[in-house]
Amino acid sequence: MDILLLAQAQAEYTIQLRRHFHEFPEAGPTEQVETLKTIASELDAMGIRHIRVPGGGLFGFIDGPVRGKTVLLRADTDALPVQEDPCNLKGPRKCVSKIPGVMHACGHDSHTAMLLTEAKILKSLKNQLKGSVILMFEEGEEGFCNVEKLCGYIQESGLSIDTCYSTHVCWDMPTGKIACTKGTALSGLYCFDLMIHGQGGHGSRPDLCNSPVDCFTAIYEAMQALRLKVVDPRSCLTWSIGQIHAGKSSNVVPEDLSASGTIRFFDISNGRRFWEEFGRTVDELGKLYRCHTKLICRQILEPTINDPACRRLFLDAVEKNLGGDALMDWGPWMASESFSYMTSMYPGVSTFIGIKNEMLGSGANHHTPQFDLDEAALPKGVAAAVAYTLEFLENPPDTSGFQSLCGSLKELVDMLHQE
Repeated sequence: MDILLLAQAQAEYTIQLRRHFHEFPEAGPTEQVETLKTIASELDAMGIRHIRVPGGGLFGFIDGPVRGKTVLLRADTDALPVQEDPCNLKGPRKCVSKIPGVMHACGHDSHTAMLLTEAKILKSLKNQLKGSVILMFEEGEEGFCNVEKLCGYIQESGLSIDTCYSTHVCWDMPTGKIACTKGTALSGLYCFDLMIHGQGGHGSRPDLCNSPVDCFTAIYEAMQALRLKVVDPRSCLTWSIGQIHAGKSSNVVPEDLSASGTIRFFDISNGRRFWEEFGRTVDELGKLYRCHTKLICRQILEPTINDPACRRLFLDAVEKNLGGDALMDWGPWMASESFSYMTSMYPGVSTFIGIKNEMLGSGANHHTPQFDLDEAALPKGVAAAVAYTLEFLENPPDTSGFQSLCGSLKELVDMLHQE
């Protein structure tokens, strides 16, 4: 069976779907109505049983003629509140969002199109499947925790999952190259909000004020040093502030300041230690500057870690079906992914597919108005997923060394919220 040829034969279908999702993007946790309708319609046309999980997404099910292992294939479906630039890095792009202020600036349109194509191919091979495939279409991946509703369905339905798989297009990897990082593929995350309440007043008498701006400045400077003080220098951890809001007038010291940011890490223990020290720093400096402070963790994600046995099987499957030149070594990505809910509980892999093509102008970073992708990469992404699925069902690896982070998905969700 030539899996790459099967994927290339469906290239027009994949690209057509990707452009449809790109032109009609939906962002946010509860706004992906039409996207999910399109996915359901495509699955209906394929004769694939599916179920909508309100507030979470959609599951599809393909069962082979014999019982065996179960592979979960996942794609995220949401766009971003970004105004798309009609030009990429080189010039006018082929496909532009028709929804003002909303754009597929991270490639989720291609993830969804690839998974639907994988579903179509696997459905055509249904009688040859030595097990089952679960298709998971996740809405609200961009910071909205919709995946927890999907986790709830998996738990309540008693779905048995033997491996999980996802792929993410990669902005700076050459078109068509495929990678599966050893160990950690994507970083863990603390997404936080910081509120500081002080004493405002006229700008001419700062001595009569307790400025939240001064307090925030001290916290920010302390954070710069905190990385070196509490994190092993051999480990990688980054943090950044994405939003700051304070005041409305140039001559008035504001009473309140709010800021939001993220902390990202590859090592769980380093991430937790940094977060704890950050909290203590905020408390101490708040008292020193006579301000009331409140630090809230809005979202936590564990690092996405590739299981060694599943990674080996993936690399072998790609080399066997796409050729060794399709693979390249690639380091971990500091971005964070809700797919970590799956890899925390099931052995699996999170893979990358390159979409950078300077001739076409693709290669701008994710979440930017110029982000674009080379659609020629998509059939290889499809082929890699199908190859992994068939190989896992045919020759499942020994994943007995895998240890789930918690006893159940519910325990995992509860743990992340308790932190």
